[in-house]
Amino acid sequence: MTRRAVSPVFVGRGTELETLGEAYDQARKQATAAVLVGGEAGVGKTRLAGRFAEQASQDGAHVLVGGCVELSAEGLAYAPFTAVLRQLVRECGAPEIAALLPDGAARDLARLLPEFGEPSGDGETESARARLFELILALLERLAERRPVVLVIEDIHWADRSSRDLIAFLSRNLRSAPVLMVMTYRSDELHRTHPLRPVLAELGRVDGVVRVDLPRFTQGEVAAQMAGILGVTPEFAKVDRVFDRSGGIPLFVEALLDCGDDCSFPDSLHDLIIGSVERLPEETQRVLRIAAAGGVRVGHDLLAAVSGVSDVDLENALRPAIAANVLQVAEGGAYAFRHALIREAVHDELLPGEHARMHARYAEEIDRDRALVPPGRAAIEIAHHWYSARDDLWALISAWEAAGKAAKSFAYTEQIQLLERVLTLWDKVPDAAERIGHDHCTVLERASEAAFLSGEMEQSQKYVRGALAELDERTSPERVAELLVRMSNVKAHKGKPGSLEYLWHAERLVPQPGDVRALVLTRLGQGLMCADGVAEGTALTEEALRIAREMGDEVQEADLLINLALGRSINGDLETTFALNDQALAMGTRLNSPRIILRALANNVDALDNLGRSEEAVALALEGRSSPGGTAGSATRAPSSPTTGRRRWSRSAGGTRPSRSSNGPWRWDRPCATGGTCCGSARTSRSRVARRTWRRTSSPRSAPSPRTGTSRRRSGRTTPACASRGTCCAASR
Repeated sequence: MTRRAVSPVFVGRGTELETLGEAYDQARKQATAAVLVGGEAGVGKTRLAGRFAEQASQDGAHVLVGGCVELSAEGLAYAPFTAVLRQLVRECGAPEIAALLPDGAARDLARLLPEFGEPSGDGETESARARLFELILALLERLAERRPVVLVIEDIHWADRSSRDLIAFLSRNLRSAPVLMVMTYRSDELHRTHPLRPVLAELGRVDGVVRVDLPRFTQGEVAAQMAGILGVTPEFAKVDRVFDRSGGIPLFVEALLDCGDDCSFPDSLHDLIIGSVERLPEETQRVLRIAAAGGVRVGHDLLAAVSGVSDVDLENALRPAIAANVLQVAEGGAYAFRHALIREAVHDELLPGEHARMHARYAEEIDRDRALVPPGRAAIEIAHHWYSARDDLWALISAWEAAGKAAKSFAYTEQIQLLERVLTLWDKVPDAAERIGHDHCTVLERASEAAFLSGEMEQSQKYVRGALAELDERTSPERVAELLVRMSNVKAHKGKPGSLEYLWHAERLVPQPGDVRALVLTRLGQGLMCADGVAEGTALTEEALRIAREMGDEVQEADLLINLALGRSINGDLETTFALNDQALAMGTRLNSPRIILRALANNVDALDNLGRSEEAVALALEGRSSPGGTAGSATRAPSSPTTGRRRWSRSAGGTRPSRSSNGPWRWDRPCATGGTCCGSARTSRSRVARRTWRRTSSPRSAPSPRTGTSRRRSGRTTPACASRGTCCAASR
C-alpha cells in the first residue's frame, strides 16, 4: 500500500473555491475585491489559497504571494510586500519593475529591497511613508493593466503594524483595478486584544471585502483525504476512529495516519505533531531542532553555519525529514517546515540551555555574514535571536540598531517596540549609554518621535514626559524646547487645549537665533494664525524665515513661505497667497521635495475653490497630478463620510499615516513636523474639487461646500481657505 504524507487529491472546499472564484470575477470587472480566509491552525488555509492561486494562474492571472513572518513578539516589517517585490524582481527584473513607476520613484522601494538601488535621501518622514504606500498601490495598478492580479498574503495574524496598515490602505484604495487580495489568518489565535481584530472589523465594512470561515472536514471529507494519502479506500471503522481523534482538522489527520496502525493516540496536540519527528534518525532530529530556532524557513548556508556540519553531512541529515514531509525544499536554497505548527512543536523540544545557545549561534552567524538572510532582515533577525538567547547586553545593542533600521523603512510601530526593549534592558546593562553611544533620554526622545509619527499620541506624550523629567531646562534648554514642541503637537493632534502654552514656554527657552528657535517659531507662528492671531503669528513666522535663510535651510524656508501664505489667505490677500505658494512650489520642485510640492499645490487649489473658481482649481489639481510629487504621495486617500470625515480631519493634526480615530474607523493621516495637516495631496484636492464643480454646474442653485458652509460656521465666521487645508486650526478649537 502506498502511503503519502499529504493527499495529492484536493478534498472538498467547493463552496470556498466558488466564493473565491466569484471574487476573482468581480475583480476582473475592475471592481477590486478582497477575501479574508480565516480558520484554525492546520485546517487547510494555505492549501485552499494555493489551489485557488493555481486555478487563477491557469486563467491568466498574475499571482503574487507573500507571507508574514513571526519573530517573537514583533513581526518583520513589510515582510509580505518585500516577498512580493522579490518575486517580481525574480520574474521581470528590477529595471522593468522600476519602469512601471514615475522616474526615480523606485528608489523608495530600495528601503524594502536593495535591488532597486540606493534609497532616496528624503528625510521627510511626514510624506515618505505615504509615498511608499502609494508606490505599492501604483505598482499593483500598473501590473493589473497588463492582466488581472491576485495578491495572496498568508498568516496576517503575524503581520507587523506597518504591514497591517498597508493592507488596510490597499483594501480601501484599490477600487478600480482588476486586483484580488486573498489574505489568510488563524482565527483561533485572535484573542480579545490581538492587533488584527480591529483591522478585520474595519475591513469587514469595506465594499468588496468578503470573509470566508474555513470549517473542519466532515467525516466524508476525512475519508477522501485518507484515501488520497493511503492510496486505497480506508475501512469505515478506521475513518470513524481518525475522524473522531482528529476533529476533522486535515493536519491532524495526516499526523494520525503517519503514526501508523500501532501508534497509540497521543496525549496532547504537541505529542501528535512531534510524533512524526521522533521517528526520524537522531541526527536528523538534532538538525531539525537547530532549524526550528531559525524560524519556519531557514537558508541552507545559515543552517550549515549554525549547525557546524559540512554541506554533505547537513544534506544527509535532512534527507529523511524531507522524505517524511516534515521539511520541504523552498526557493532560494532554503528549507521550510511543512507547517508552522510542526516548527513550533520541534522548537518546544529545545532544552533551556540549548534554546539560548542555538539563538545565540544564529545571532553570531548572521552578524558575521549578513548575506545569510534575505536583504533588509539582518538587523531584526539579530535582535530577535539575541533577545531569545536572553543575552541582555547584546539584546540591547542589537535592538537599538534594529530600531534605527526600522525607522529608515518607516516602520515606526516596530521601532517603538524595539526602543521599548532597549528601555526595559537599560538597567540590566551597567554601561548601556556607552554601548549604544546615547543616553537614556535620547532613547525616550526617539521613542516619542516614533510614537508621534505612528499616530500613537498617548505613547508619545508618555515618552515626552519621561524625557522632560530627566532634563534640566537650565542646562539643556534646546532639548527641552524640542520636547515642548512635540508635546504641543500631541495636544493639537488630540484637540486638547494648552498647545500654545507649551510653545510660548519653548520660545522663552531659546532666545538666540538657531535651528531650534526656528522650529519653535514655525510651530508657534502657525498656531497663532489659526487662533485668530494672524499679525503676531506672521511676525514670528517672518523671524523664523530669516533664521532659516541665514542657516541655508531651504526646506524649512519653503515650509515657512507656505505658512506665510496661510496668514495672507486668512486676511483675504489671495494674490500674495498664490505668489508665496508658487515660490514654495518652485523651491520644492528644485529640491525634489514631494511634500512641499503637494502642500503648495493643494493650498492653491483650496484657495481657488474657496473663491468659487472651481474649474481653475480642477485644472491646477490635474497639473499637480503630473508634477514630480503628484503621483508619489497622497495624504488622504481614504474616503470620508459627511458625518465623520471632515470632523475627523478637523479634530486631528495629521498628514499621511493610517491610525485609529476615537470612534473606531481607520483614517489615513499622520502628524506632520509642524503639527498641522500641511501635506495635502493634489490628487485628493482634484477629486474633491471635481465633485464640488459637478454639484455647482449640475444644480440650478449653488449650495455651499461642506467646508465653507458647515465647518467654518462653527467658529461663527466664514474665512478664506486655510493654507494647511483647514486642519491646522485644531489648537484654536
